[in-house]
Amino acid sequence: MIQHKIPVSVISGFLGAGKTTLVNDLMRQRTTERIGVVVNEFGEVGIDGQLIVADQEVLIEISNGCVCCTVRADLVASVKELLARTQQSADKGLDRLIIETSGLADPAPVLQTFLADPDLREEVELESVITVVDAYHFRQQLGDAIVREQVAFADVVMMNKADLVAEEALELLKQEVRSLNRTAAVITATHSQVPADFLLGVRRFSLPTLLEIEPELLNDAPHDHEHDTSIQSCALVETGALDPDRFNRWINQLVQQHGQQLMRMKGVLHFRSEPRRFHFHSVHMLLEASPGRPWRTGEARDNKFVFIGRNLDMRRLREGFVDCLQ
Repeated sequence: MIQHKIPVSVISGFLGAGKTTLVNDLMRQRTTERIGVVVNEFGEVGIDGQLIVADQEVLIEISNGCVCCTVRADLVASVKELLARTQQSADKGLDRLIIETSGLADPAPVLQTFLADPDLREEVELESVITVVDAYHFRQQLGDAIVREQVAFADVVMMNKADLVAEEALELLKQEVRSLNRTAAVITATHSQVPADFLLGVRRFSLPTLLEIEPELLNDAPHDHEHDTSIQSCALVETGALDPDRFNRWINQLVQQHGQQLMRMKGVLHFRSEPRRFHFHSVHMLLEASPGRPWRTGEARDNKFVFIGRNLDMRRLREGFVDCLQ
């Protein structure tokens, strides 16, 4: 009797590339499927889990470390918990599983986890590794080893934010991608919108191809991976309402002065006289804020904000943010 295994898509990509937006878009396109999501964040305060449209029963968030190293055991435990949780419910179990890695995660140890754990091998199978690339910032990010590894291990490379790059420059970026990975499908996207049928339900993962890149992948020894120690995370949780004018002045001034070292900012914010949560994102000097769902009755209207960057002055960042509170 052949046991049906749950297909797993690993979504990788550097900080701010558009991974969470892609997960949400896939979930909206596949409403008839029951999709489990494990989302991993580098900082100790999780933001992305609050932005994903999945029901809480099929969503697990892993914070304060990357699933490729410090919280790797948590990845195994989280997948097993999701499988057990959904199998025991009145509904059917999961149709598929999506793993959204931290923007600083090396994909190799994540894949090794699924290939090496005997219990997971019985129940799930890797379908594809999808790497989201920020086309607007890709050239300046290419010097980072993690960015190159994320592209090298991909079965599909989605070049997001293509609308921000001239067509000729985009073709040159595609050549850069193909020089790192000659077998991956390369597609372009705006706002992480891609037909779900192109990414889901197509088995692209190939272990022989992967072993060409990483011959030691199936060894029991942990994959050798160290993060750039100059990259830090500063997470804030503050109660109270933000003054929108003060916040806008502060955040724009901050980006003008420190945009290059501030690699990523994201937050769920409570603005004065605003009944909705606001979602804030930035990558270097690109800023974006948009309204989310209304605050629920009795819900704590906390401001959660995360800075990721190099050589951050955490005290000044905290003081600047708090000064924007009413």
